[in-house]
Amino acid sequence: MKSAAYEEFALAPGLIQLNHASYGLTSRQVMIEAERIRGHIESDPTRHLGTELTERLTAQTTLTATTFGIDPDRTTLCTNATSGAAAIIESLPLAGDDTVVVLDTEYSSIQRAWELACAKTGARLIIISVSLPFHGPQQLLDELEARVPDSVTYLQMSLISSSAAIRLPVADISQWVRRRGGQLILDAAHGPGHIPMAPTEWGVTAMFGTLHKWLPTLRPVGFLWLAPELTAQVRPAEVSLTWDSPDLIERFSWPGTFDPVPRLCLDTAIAQWNRWRGGDQFSYCEKVADNASDAITGLGARPTATTEYLPPRMRSFILDGVTVAEVKAALHPADVRTWVGPGPAGECLLRISTHIYNDQHDIETLTTRIQEVLAR
Repeated sequence: MKSAAYEEFALAPGLIQLNHASYGLTSRQVMIEAERIRGHIESDPTRHLGTELTERLTAQTTLTATTFGIDPDRTTLCTNATSGAAAIIESLPLAGDDTVVVLDTEYSSIQRAWELACAKTGARLIIISVSLPFHGPQQLLDELEARVPDSVTYLQMSLISSSAAIRLPVADISQWVRRRGGQLILDAAHGPGHIPMAPTEWGVTAMFGTLHKWLPTLRPVGFLWLAPELTAQVRPAEVSLTWDSPDLIERFSWPGTFDPVPRLCLDTAIAQWNRWRGGDQFSYCEKVADNASDAITGLGARPTATTEYLPPRMRSFILDGVTVAEVKAALHPADVRTWVGPGPAGECLLRISTHIYNDQHDIETLTTRIQEVLAR
């Protein structure tokens, strides 16, 4: 019997959703509010998609930034992490004698965006391997020292790597980048609603991410945070009517005709998220994730990082001796949803993420299926 928390979402009966980190999940409460907002907009779109929209988006941006401890004057909403990354990569100056460093644990589309930018300008691109399991900053710093001979223009890394689910040591890497004269660009897709963010304290120059992964809001909705020297420089990748606006929020408020409802639902999603947090429901999620780690490593799987670099509600494991296809074939018929895919070196990774609708039974079902695969 599923808990009451399960009923707050529209998940199919019996489905075991341990892949929250891929797409998030909209709550029923937010879906109801979204339909109300959508009806309001359709009652008079000329008015509600005009100046009034920018005012409402400003309020939502301020609430979001304040909730997660970042400066509202340096923050704007955008379509998703991809659009935020594109705005940064397209806007930052890059020349033929520049060097861009990207960790190989970065999301594939972000890696590809930097590849295209460097190919266009002739800049040098260096991909740095992050060894799995990850044991701490020193192994990564040693690799950087060995592979990057001189100055750095930009380094791209994640707050929490997507596939490998490593909570990376941002401050340590940022210090290294600054010593090399460069700037750090942070992918914080798995930050808001999951772990604290402190880009100024870490020495980050620009940060982008999503809000629909760990908040129960509609998808897609993302955010962009910029250091003061970049707030006037970074522009949306698409040239729209507000592209020239001196105001950061207005500049990103109209990417052509679009659906603003996901952004306008953020206040409802944040209120619900605050209720869950106040009720210690996230603490329970973390215990479920810890139990999953114990159970899956007990089968012989290897965690991708030592304990201090594990995110609270995301865990990834290296499954030796099996293929991605074999693991997917075992999980899908049992209605168990996780992320399974290749790691940076081609190893088979299994990533789980827990949310308030998960319980110990979910972990037991997952563990049984993984045990069957590993025993073949």
